[in-house]
Amino acid sequence: MTSPAPRHEIRLADESSGWSLLSEWLSSVATVVVGTGFRGVAYSVLGAAVGVTVALTLPGQYTSSARFIAQGASASLLPSALQGLAASVGIGTAKDYSPQFYADLVTSDPVLTATLGRRYPVPGSGGAVRHSYVEIEGLQGKGGGAQEIDAALRHLRTRVAAQADVRTNIISISVTARYAELSRDLAQALLDALDSMNISFRQEQSRELRQFFESRATDAQRELDSAETALRHFLERNRVTQNSPLLTFEQARLTRTADLKRTVYTTVVQHYEEAKMQEARNVPVLTVLSRPAVPVRRSGPPRRLIVATGFMLGLLLAVGHQTLVTRRRETSTPRSSRSS
Repeated sequence: MTSPAPRHEIRLADESSGWSLLSEWLSSVATVVVGTGFRGVAYSVLGAAVGVTVALTLPGQYTSSARFIAQGASASLLPSALQGLAASVGIGTAKDYSPQFYADLVTSDPVLTATLGRRYPVPGSGGAVRHSYVEIEGLQGKGGGAQEIDAALRHLRTRVAAQADVRTNIISISVTARYAELSRDLAQALLDALDSMNISFRQEQSRELRQFFESRATDAQRELDSAETALRHFLERNRVTQNSPLLTFEQARLTRTADLKRTVYTTVVQHYEEAKMQEARNVPVLTVLSRPAVPVRRSGPPRRLIVATGFMLGLLLAVGHQTLVTRRRETSTPRSSRSS
């Protein structure tokens, strides 16, 4: 029984087979180029030159990314005794949003519009002059006004990517721009706009709860006043109740009703104050795991791929031209022989 080959030998064998395949492919390409003659070489060189020109003309691209977790909605401010009543008006418990919701929200018009509203430093301007995204990307004059903003939104949306991991609730965003610092600043602006909008969402929820408790506190105050007034009138009319079982029972019933209304009123007022504090909160609810940083390397464009594509297109053009010439010769040769 033979022992299996060591891993390093297998790796060397795979690398050697890969290099052999690459050498065979390069030799076949060289054979095709030489077979097409001077025209094939010229077309290939011309295609590569066009690829180099296009690759150098395209602006560089840098990608900055960030990761964060959105905090879950706080527990419902409603006590269990009032949740059924609140559910009847549609505000039972606090709403929460899934990670995919935040991933989709990153590329929404409100978040992108807030990002476009900022001004960013541009390399070479000394940091003193800041420009808008429209000015940096040269999108001025795209119809002006709403059309210019729409063009900027579509342009920025193609350069923003967001992805949510439903298992870990981690949302990842990335922004690609022509400058390294700009990609970092745009990613940070997206986080700020997303955090501000998330706070607005939760404050709106707290506002609904506050309005509910406010109206409920008014009703509870009125019911408590009515119960206490009934108990006071009873005590004024009946100063001695110990010798009358009926009066004793009525006093106990009125006292129990007043105590119940007082408990409800106290609970509602307590949660009303909590709802007011929750509405006034301005605490960030996005936990940033990794903040956007200035990228060190370019993320694009793929200049080598562009040059190789230009070379291959030139080679295909030369092969196509050579094939067309060969077919014309083959079709013209029988006619000449027949005429002779």
